[in-house]
Amino acid sequence: MRVKVKGFTFIEVLAVLSIIAIASLGTLVLRDWAVGNARVSEAKNLITTLQAGAQMWKPASGEFTGISMTELSNIGAVPSDWADGVGKNPWGGDIMIGPDTVDASKYIIRLTNVGSAEEGQRLVRDYTDISALTSYADGDFTVTFQG
Repeated sequence: MRVKVKGFTFIEVLAVLSIIAIASLGTLVLRDWAVGNARVSEAKNLITTLQAGAQMWKPASGEFTGISMTELSNIGAVPSDWADGVGKNPWGGDIMIGPDTVDASKYIIRLTNVGSAEEGQRLVRDYTDISALTSYADGDFTVTFQG
């Protein structure tokens, strides 16, 4: 007489583990996508805050010579802990605002250490139509606005 053994076969266990692995991988990819979107959105909010601050700071002459993170912080246009701009962007890099060296009626915002080229290129794409100039190279995103 033969006793029937109860349990799962190796193939059944392997199939279940494969399904779990695929589901986990999909979740990780989705999480990375969501985190990237959040960083880009936070960077855009930061740039919008700096744009508003630049308009508050802008002198009657319309020239942005002398604009800086410290100046914007001094007038309350940005939080006081942004004054040095160090480590304030969503990727942990620096933020900088300054005058365009060619045309003082324009100002430049720069985010350093943008950790993902894809996210940097998304920022370029989002700001191309609404700015004077945008670029992303070597982890630095730069956008120039007309004052």
